Amino acid sequence: MKMNPLKAALQRLRLRLQPRDLLDNCVVSALLGMALLCASQLPFSTARKLSLLTAATRRFDTRRLRAAGRHILAPLLEPDQVEVWRAQKVGWQRYYGSFADINKDRALTTSLVLKEPGDNGEKGVLYCSFEFNWMKLIANHDARKVFKDYLLVGASSWSPSDHAVLANLCGLSSDPAFIGISNVEDSAQYRMFAPHIAALPIMACDWVDADDFHPLPHHQRTTDIVMVSHFREWKRHWLLFEALSQMDPSLKVTLIGRASAGRTERELREEAAAFGVKQEVTILSNLEIDEVIRHQCNAKVAVALSKREGSCVSVTEAMFADTPVVMMDDAHIGARAYINSSTGRLVSRRNMARTLTELIDNPRACMPRAWAVEHISARLTSKKLNTILREHALRSGQPWTRDIAPLCWRYVPRYLDDIDRLRLRPAVERLRAQHGVVLEEFISEKAAASRKVS
Repeated sequence: MKMNPLKAALQRLRLRLQPRDLLDNCVVSALLGMALLCASQLPFSTARKLSLLTAATRRFDTRRLRAAGRHILAPLLEPDQVEVWRAQKVGWQRYYGSFADINKDRALTTSLVLKEPGDNGEKGVLYCSFEFNWMKLIANHDARKVFKDYLLVGASSWSPSDHAVLANLCGLSSDPAFIGISNVEDSAQYRMFAPHIAALPIMACDWVDADDFHPLPHHQRTTDIVMVSHFREWKRHWLLFEALSQMDPSLKVTLIGRASAGRTERELREEAAAFGVKQEVTILSNLEIDEVIRHQCNAKVAVALSKREGSCVSVTEAMFADTPVVMMDDAHIGARAYINSSTGRLVSRRNMARTLTELIDNPRACMPRAWAVEHISARLTSKKLNTILREHALRSGQPWTRDIAPLCWRYVPRYLDDIDRLRLRPAVERLRAQHGVVLEEFISEKAAASRKVS
C-alpha cells in the first residue's frame, strides 16, 4: 500500500503525539491529580465530589502524594462513613456501558470458586477478575452476606485499579478484599484503602500454565516477530512499524489482536504504509487462545509496546513459548518486572530495530521459558496464593482445613486441573442458591457464533 508523502508524514506525526501519552507523564499526571482534588472541594453533589476525589488519588504516584491521599480518604473509610460510597453509587456510572452493564449483565464472568465454605465458619474463596465484576457483586447482591461465606480474591485490569471501586469494596467484611496488583507499584497505591483492601502480590500474567505451550525449535520457526495485542492506538503498533522501516524487508511479521470501532486491519495497514513498511505483515483477529499460542510458539521475538496497561498476560505467554520479549523502556506494564537478560530486552525507539535484529539472528541470546517455569508458572502462583490466604485465616483465628483449587489463565481464569471443575460444581451451585450469584462460564467467540447459527 502506497501513501501520499504528505499524508504519510501527518499520519506519523499524529501517532507520535498521542494525548494519552502526555497525560501519563508523571508531572502532568500529578498536576492533574491536584486539579481533580481541588475540584472535589467545589459545591458539587456528594457523589460527584467523591468521584473526583478517587480520580485524584488514583494519580498520586509519589510517596508524599499517596500519604496525603491516605490521610484524605481515611475518615471516609471509617465504620460510620464507609457506606457513603455505596449509598451514593460513587463510580457506578462507568460500569453502565456497553462493555459491561452491571444492571443488565448480572452474572459474574471470569470468576471461579476456588474453595467451598466449610464447617465452623471456614470461609470459601471466590476468585473474581476485574472491577466490573466486583461492581456487579456490590450493585446486585448482598455483598456483606457473600463475604461472610467467602474471601474475595480480585484480579485488577489496569494499573492502578479504579479507586472508586476499591472504595466501594471497603467496609463489607472483617476480612480485607485481596486485590491482585497489575504492577509492582500498585501495592503502595492500595495502602490508601487499608485495612479494607490487601494488595495481593500476584498479577494476572502470573497464572500462565507452562503445559499449554509446546515451543518449536528456533530453527523451525517461520515468524520473525509477533505482536499479540488488540488494535487500539494506545497499544502503539506504530513503534513496531517505525522499527521495521529500518530492518530487513524479508522479515515476516504477525499481528494478532481484536478489532475495535475505528481500528481494524485497514487502519493498521495504513499506519504501516505511512512508515514505509516493506515486510510481509500478517494481521489476524479474534483467534481462539490455542491458535494464539501456536503463533507465539512459532515466533522468534515478541513485542509489547504500550506505554501503560495492566500486567499484560501476552508477555508471559510469550516467555512460556520460549520467545524473548522486547518492551519499551518507558512502559508501565506489570510484566516489565519479568524482563531480564534471560527473557528479553527493554529498548528505546533509537535502538529497537537493532535489538530486534540481534534477537532474531541469535536465538540463544535468551532462555525465557526456563526462567518463567522456575519463577511464574500457574502452579507456583496458586501455591503462593494459598499460602497468603491460609496465613491470613490462621492469623485472624479462622479455621483453614482445605486448600484452594489451583488455577490458570487461558484467555480467562480456569481451573488448572479439570477435576476441580467437576469437584467444585456443587459449590458453584451453592453460591447461586444461597446468594443469587451466578458464575457465567466463558464461551469462545466461535462457539458463541455457532450457537447463534444453530
